[in-house]
Amino acid sequence: MTKQTDRIQKRILQHIEAFNDPDSVISARAEHTLIRYYGGKAFEPLIAACDHPNPTVRFRAAWTLGCSKDPRAFDTILRLTGDPVGTVRYDTAIALGILGDERAIEPLIALMSNPDEEAAVDSAAAMGLCRMGKLPVPALLALLTSGTSHARMLSASVLGHFGGEAAIEPLGALLSDPDESLRIAGIESLAEIGTQRCLEFIGGCLEDVSPAVRKNADYWHQDLTKKLTRQKKKLQRATKA
Repeated sequence: MTKQTDRIQKRILQHIEAFNDPDSVISARAEHTLIRYYGGKAFEPLIAACDHPNPTVRFRAAWTLGCSKDPRAFDTILRLTGDPVGTVRYDTAIALGILGDERAIEPLIALMSNPDEEAAVDSAAAMGLCRMGKLPVPALLALLTSGTSHARMLSASVLGHFGGEAAIEPLGALLSDPDESLRIAGIESLAEIGTQRCLEFIGGCLEDVSPAVRKNADYWHQDLTKKLTRQKKKLQRATKA
């Protein structure tokens, strides 16, 4: 190892040690520095840090590895989604999605399908899937029809973010589900996608038997109507110009 390489490794280890700093600004700066300036040079020390006795160091190391987009980090980050400490499980579930490896879809779907009142890892898994863009859409569409009510609600929420046209009809089907919470989740996700077809589906819930569903549908129907009207006027102005 050359002197320069040795100095670089010492700096990397110093930044990793800063993960443990009680000042969140310092620890966040250490993450940013490793991601931006050290890249692959920090890979092995970060992998080692994922076994650090301090849980804060573990989840920050996993987060930094996720941001590296290095597929070699997949197995280590996946292992930490089963860490005994809830905060580590939570952050590494998101980091697994940030990594962007397609192998993460199945384990994240599994985590999302299991309610976790203690650490909300199921919600973190949903956020991880959001970070993966459209890759998990087929798996989420399957979960929308076959999962538990809780998993279906989370799936609807994620699909509202990036499901696009492919998600509209399956989300619309939720609006006839006996579970009013699922109907509300469907309305909110359709409103987020925000097309004319979504508006039509939401309009069908304005006379729902549930007061909560009717109230939710009324709010989002008005909001989406205004949004689509603005878009139409903007398009008309652009066409005239």
